[in-house]
Amino acid sequence: MRILPKALMVMLATAALAAGLASAEPNAPPHSNDPVALSKDLIAATGAAKQFEAVLPAMFAQMEPFFLQMAPGKETEVRDIMQRLLMRFAARKGEVLDEIAKIYAANLSVEDMTAMIAFFRSEPGKRFVERQPKITQESMIAGQRWGEKLGAEIEIEIRDEMKKRGIKI
Repeated sequence: MRILPKALMVMLATAALAAGLASAEPNAPPHSNDPVALSKDLIAATGAAKQFEAVLPAMFAQMEPFFLQMAPGKETEVRDIMQRLLMRFAARKGEVLDEIAKIYAANLSVEDMTAMIAFFRSEPGKRFVERQPKITQESMIAGQRWGEKLGAEIEIEIRDEMKKRGIKI
């Protein structure tokens, strides 16, 4: 039985992958020519680790009501188990960083990563990282509104074209 809806799983997985979780210090100089190490520095410089911090708690928050319902009267125990497991799985965040760092290294040159790290550690880059969550949220809302508007227009056009061709719907 699936506990989390598929859409939530996709969202959480995407967030986890996008976020990475860097172990490097945000202001440390980039590693010279090691592409994977540079990738980790880039992930740190973008502030992606902060975004990931909410992924596991959101997963557990979505699962908790299901388990509470399955074990009535055992709320304290269920919450204790959930909290302990959350801490244990949060400690494994480096696993995803290693995989994402390899992906960055395979798709970006050392020169590009070095330049991006320099940007994200600059004052404009830091401001971008600071404002990125709000920009992302507002962009998603704008995209949703655009999609709804476009979808309605497309539906009207399809209905008109079908009507012109004598297709009744």
